[in-house]
Amino acid sequence: MTTKTLGVVFALMLPFVSMGTPKASALTTGTAYTTTSLNIRSGPGTNYYIKRTMAYNSKVNVHYYAGNGWWNVTHTYSGTRGFAYGSYLRNSSGTYSTSSTTTSSSSKGTALANTAKQYVGYRYAYFGNTPAEGFSCVGFSQWVYRQNGIYIPESLGGQASSGYSVARGSLQPGDIVLFQNTWWNGLSHAGVYVGNGWMINASTPSTGVKWDNIYNSYYGGKWYDGRRVR
Repeated sequence: MTTKTLGVVFALMLPFVSMGTPKASALTTGTAYTTTSLNIRSGPGTNYYIKRTMAYNSKVNVHYYAGNGWWNVTHTYSGTRGFAYGSYLRNSSGTYSTSSTTTSSSSKGTALANTAKQYVGYRYAYFGNTPAEGFSCVGFSQWVYRQNGIYIPESLGGQASSGYSVARGSLQPGDIVLFQNTWWNGLSHAGVYVGNGWMINASTPSTGVKWDNIYNSYYGGKWYDGRRVR
């Protein structure tokens, strides 16, 4: 079954249901090389599990700054994508900085949240992933991210594997929020977090795209995960 089909199956069942982070240096993207043996981790910190260990002088593609000195990278040899500490990466200009000079991760998150707010009131559509046709839950989150230059899959499983996990108490605007047991057991719904306990989501045919509180009587006990993809 294709990713698109899986997303449609999930969507069809859904209706029954001040300072910011540190900013990146000017070296935001491009090709880099490791200056030592270096771990690629599942999230931006040493508490996340190691996905792969790269040898000295391994080539990586650097995608974006995740904060606190960590960068999202892909090991070009294996295709492993994850997070590596910037001071152990170098390009022709030197090592990747952990200081701040450009757009922060939190600023990108605010842009994602503001995009989501623009579509409140749009209709729900089982197969929808554009404003013209309406949105399923995964189609809506994919559309919001796509408008900000970020691709995420149009499936619950794919979105649950995108970026890295964020606890409910650590959410930032723009994060993907995921819920379980809204109609069947397991992962079953997605929305875009916009702050202060609120998400915007394509809910049901009768409500369309709307605000919901992630701690309310319905969603409060159905939390699955948060994902940060930026």
